[in-house]
Amino acid sequence: MSQALAGSIELSVLDLGCASGDVALGLYQCALAAGVRLRVEGWDMSPLAIDQARRAAARSRTPARFRVADVLIDELPSGYDVVMSNLLIHHLDDADAVRLLARMRQAAGRLVVVDDLVRGAAGVLLAFVGTRLLSRSRIVHTDGPRSVRAAFKPAEVVARARAAGLRRVRIRRHWPRRYLLLAEPR
Repeated sequence: MSQALAGSIELSVLDLGCASGDVALGLYQCALAAGVRLRVEGWDMSPLAIDQARRAAARSRTPARFRVADVLIDELPSGYDVVMSNLLIHHLDDADAVRLLARMRQAAGRLVVVDDLVRGAAGVLLAFVGTRLLSRSRIVHTDGPRSVRAAFKPAEVVARARAAGLRRVRIRRHWPRRYLLLAEPR
């Protein structure tokens, strides 16, 4: 892509359940390197996570905004090209997953993106082994496999996305035992 064309591209992303902001900040840096102007905002219900995200943004001089908010209760702003979530939907039951996806559909101008865990025995085993290799925390040892057990299978999340009114729902599986859902809001 030519620099003249890349410099004229402007996008906006709202990251729901952004935790400490690493995905939002990484997207901003990738966009910057590609010559794309990106406006990025992250929401999470944890004040501690949002404080960490704000500090990381300040350290990296990234003009991202972060807000403490409940994505199932607080009104989502419109005007974002992409509304995304990463490792959030497995924390929700069926009804709240559909509700979140419907809210994402209403807020997104161009695309809804969900990246999450795939439920299954292989994922539980990988989480069990991986958490023990990478952490000494008993909380992490418990939470990793529990999160995989609570996750949706790809066909299940596609069904919930369609129930939420999303169109052209596509799903791609990727390592390690995760899926990427892409859908159009209208």
